[in-house]
Parts: sequence; structure tokens; C-alpha cells
Amino acid sequence: MQMLCSRRSAAIILRRGFSASARVPSHVGSAPIYVPTEVSFALDLHNRNLDTDAVALHITGPKGVGKVQIPPFANIELVDSGRQLEVRVADSTVKQQRQMWGTLRSLIQNHVTGVTQGHSVILTFSGTGYRAELLPSGRQVSVKVGQTGATVFDLPENITAVCPQPTRLLLEGPDKHAVSQFGATIRSLKPPEPYKGKGIYMNNETIKLKSKSVK
Repeated sequence: MQMLCSRRSAAIILRRGFSASARVPSHVGSAPIYVPTEVSFALDLHNRNLDTDAVALHITGPKGVGKVQIPPFANIELVDSGRQLEVRVADSTVKQQRQMWGTLRSLIQNHVTGVTQGHSVILTFSGTGYRAELLPSGRQVSVKVGQTGATVFDLPENITAVCPQPTRLLLEGPDKHAVSQFGATIRSLKPPEPYKGKGIYMNNETIKLKSKSVK
């Protein structure tokens, strides 16, 4: 019985020692964001979110404008003569703030990249007769994937499309989430199937083909 208690005590000590390890700041959140000269930032302090008390950070560049909600516990500051932007939180020992630190920094970085270089998604159509076409209006995409008729998608605002060839569709825009979401919407029309590999592939997507079982 004494040996059992000792083992239990040792296990408890080990668990406590592990859980009490020192918390380190977010490596992603603490990294500075390098700001191109053509990018500007503006905080909309007059229109706070009534539920979260967050304010909107507008990021403007050559390709458009991005917006990120800044929670009240976060602070952003331009340093190094405006060439870098740093993201900080009020208390990194608070779990929610520590979790949001890196996420917030990544969102701002994505918008900085989006308004300067843009984000893109490539859709590849694999299958007999599978193809995409940009309609003459330039704001609609026609997709045909083994159906009797084509499905037409309206391009969301600030997203452009190019068809370099019938089996490839390139989507571009300043908002990474919006571009990826629209690409996923088109892909959902015919996701790749695992037997013949037919379907719509997104970016470098690959699948493992299954062999048909013969009875």
C-alpha cells in the first residue's frame, strides 16, 4: 500500500511539474510585420463593435483595402520609422489573449500581403468534358463537370478570374479568406473522387486513389 501511494504521489508530482512549466510568449505574435512603403493603416475608433468592444483596422494598398477587428486587449504600434508593425497583448498569461496573439498577427500579415501582392487560388478540372469558362461580362464563371448544363458562379466583389486554359481557373483577390472560400465553393460542385480521380482540385491538392474490389 505504501509503495502504491508513493507511485501515485510521484505521478501527481510529475503531472504538476508538467502543467506548471513556464509559459512562453507567442513566437508568431511577437514577430514584427514588415510594412511596404505603399501600405497605410487606419484605426476606426468611432465605430466600435458593441458586443466585443473591438475596433476595425483598415489596411490600404495598391490592390485594395483589408479590415481586421482589433480586440480591446490588443495593441498595435508602428516602429522603426513606420517600416515595421508590432502586435502586443495586455497580459500574455491570460489564455484567450495568448491564443489570439498569433492569430491576430497572422490576419494582419495576410491583409498586408493581400493589398500589395494579392492572394490566388488555382482550380484544376480533371475529367472528360470538365472545364471552366469566363463569361464575356468578366464577372461570371461557367463551370461544367459532367452535368447536362453548366453552373454559373457570380464573382464576389474584389475577386477576379482568369482561364488560361479550359481545365484551369485562376482566382485572385486581396482577401485570402474570401478567395479561398470562393474557390472551395466551386470545388464543392465536384470534389475529387477516389476511384478515377475525376473532380475539381484546389491548388496542390492530391488524393490517394482506391482500387475497385472485384467480387
